[in-house]
Amino acid sequence: MRTVRSHELIQGVLVLLLAASPVGAQEGFRQTIVVTAAARPVELGSVTRTMTVITREQIALLPVESIADALRLAASVDVRARGVRGVQSDFAVRGATFGQMLVLVDGVRLNDAQSGHHNGDIPVPLDAVERIEILYGPDSSLFGADAFGGTINIVTRRTQEPSLVVQGGSFGLVSGRADGGFERGQLRESLAVSADRSSGFMDDRDFKTSIVRSRTSIGDRSSVAVSYLWKGFGANNFYGGNAPSREWTNQTLVSADHRFADVAGWSITGTSSYRTHGDHFIFNELNPALSDNLHRTHAVLAGASGAHRAGSNGTVTVGLEGGGDWIRSTNLGDHAMTRVSAFGEWRGELGRRVQADATLRVDRYNEFGTSWSPSLGVGWWAAPRVRLRASAGRAFRVPTFTERYYSDPANLARPEVGPETAWAGEGGVDVLAPGGWTIQTTLFGRADRNVIDWLRPTVADRWMTYNIRRVDTIGVEFGARRSFAGGAFVQAEYTELNLDAAPVDQLSKYVLDYAPHSFTAAASLPLPGAFRIAPRVEYRYRSRSTGTLDYVLLDTRIARQLSRTFEVRVDGTNLLDADYQEVAGVAMPGAAVAISLAVGTR
Repeated sequence: MRTVRSHELIQGVLVLLLAASPVGAQEGFRQTIVVTAAARPVELGSVTRTMTVITREQIALLPVESIADALRLAASVDVRARGVRGVQSDFAVRGATFGQMLVLVDGVRLNDAQSGHHNGDIPVPLDAVERIEILYGPDSSLFGADAFGGTINIVTRRTQEPSLVVQGGSFGLVSGRADGGFERGQLRESLAVSADRSSGFMDDRDFKTSIVRSRTSIGDRSSVAVSYLWKGFGANNFYGGNAPSREWTNQTLVSADHRFADVAGWSITGTSSYRTHGDHFIFNELNPALSDNLHRTHAVLAGASGAHRAGSNGTVTVGLEGGGDWIRSTNLGDHAMTRVSAFGEWRGELGRRVQADATLRVDRYNEFGTSWSPSLGVGWWAAPRVRLRASAGRAFRVPTFTERYYSDPANLARPEVGPETAWAGEGGVDVLAPGGWTIQTTLFGRADRNVIDWLRPTVADRWMTYNIRRVDTIGVEFGARRSFAGGAFVQAEYTELNLDAAPVDQLSKYVLDYAPHSFTAAASLPLPGAFRIAPRVEYRYRSRSTGTLDYVLLDTRIARQLSRTFEVRVDGTNLLDADYQEVAGVAMPGAAVAISLAVGTR
C-alpha cells in the first residue's frame, strides 16, 4: 500500500501547475449556457456557485466508456463503482453520502425512491450526451430533496450525426454504440443505442447492459424523450454476506416539455415525466427461495414555471410541481408517498459587475411534513480577469424505501428514520486567461444533521438504520485547465476534505467512507502520424471505518485517424494494475485493454 504522503506530492504538482498559469480573460466562460444552476438557462459567467462542465469533446477524446467514467474527471465527485462501465456506481459529491446527491437528465429527476444505489442507472447512451453539468453544494431550493453535496445534470443532444463504435477487449468484453438522427421541417429526431457484455474478471462478476434513447423535438417549443436501460450482472459481495449474488435492473424514463406562448410578459413552460425502475436481486444464489427480491418503483412528476423580466437587469421565475413515488416489493412491501412543491427565484445584476440570485422552495410531503429550502448567491467581477463568488443554502433529503423497510441476512432497516437536513456555504475565485487557462479555487463547508447511517455493534450483527449522525464537512478545491489549437487540452483538479462526524459506539457503513484527498488529471495531445494520446489519472486516498487506503489509477487512449471517417483506438485501463476497492469488500479489475473502431465520429 502506498504511503499516505503520496497526496502531498500530487498537491504540490497542482500548486506548481497553477503558479505557472498566465492570467487573462476568456469570453467562452461568459458565453457557455448552462441549465442546472438556475430555473432557466443562464451564462456560466453569472453562476454564483462552483460548477464543472464536462463537454462532449472531452468525452469523445478521453478513455471514457460510460457516464460514470466521465464523472471521474471531477475530483470532487467520488465515483464508487461495483464494476466497470457503470454496471453499478454510487456518486458522492464533496464528502456527502451517495444518497445525498441528485442526478438529472435534461433537468428531470432520476433519483430512485427505493435506493440511492440505483441513481447510477442512467438511461442515456454515452454518444447521446451533449455535456454533463456538475453543480456543487445544496440545490434543494431549485430541485427539492437529495441535493446535499451537489447536482449532476446529463444534458442530451438535440440532433446527432450517424456514428458507430465497435469494441472488444480483456475479460471477454464486447461492446457497441450507434447513434443518428434526421430533420424534416419542424421535426427533429435523434436516436442512440449501446450494448456491453463481459465474462467478468472474476467469478460472479460478468455483466450485460443495453441502453436506447429517443428524443423527438417539434419546432423550438416541444420535445418528448423516451429512454430504456437494462442490466444483468453478477453481484459478488456487492452488499456483504460473501454469498454468490445476482442482480437485474431496468429503467424506463419518459419526459415531455412544452413552452407556451408568452402571456402578459410571462414565458411559461410545462414539464412532465414518468419513470419506472425494476430491481430483481438474489442475495444468495445457493438458496434463491429465501433470498429472492423483486422491487418495482414508479415516479410521476408534473410542473409549470413562468419567467418574467424584473426591471432592466433581473428575472423572476416562479413554479409549481406535484408528484409521487410508489413501490411494489416482495421485501419492502407496498408503499407510496406524494408531495407538492412551489418555488420562486430572482436573478439579476447589481450594477455592471455584480450578479446575485435568491431562491426559495417549499416541499410538502404526505409522510414527512414541510421543508423550506432557501439559497442566496453573489458573484463579482473584481477585474476583467478575476471573478469572486459566494453562496449559501439549505438542503434536505427524505429516506428511501430501503432505508425504512429493507431486510436481509446482513441488513435490517428501521421504518422510523426521518429526513436529513443540511446548511452549506462556499466562497471562491475564478481566474480566466485569453491564452486558454481557466483556474478555480473554492473553500466550502456543510453542516449535516439527522444523517441516516447503517450501523452495527460487531461484524457478526446486521446493519441497521438510524438518524444518529451530526456531520460537519469543510474542504477546498483547486482546478486548472488549458486548451490548445486542434482540440488538445490539459486539466487537473484536487479536492481536500475534512469530515467531523459525531462519534458512535458502532461500526459505520457509509458516512465514514469518503476520500479526504482526491486528484484527477487528463489530457488529449496530438502526436506525429495522425496519432493522438489521451491519458487520465485518478488518485484517491480513502478513509473508512475499517482503515485507510490509497491508490492511483492510470487509463490511456492512443488513437489514430485513418481517414475523415475511420479512427482506431486502443484503450488501456488501470495500467498500473492497482489492487483497489472503491466500495469496501468489492474487488475491482486489474489492468485491461480494449481495441475500438469508430466510424463517422469526427
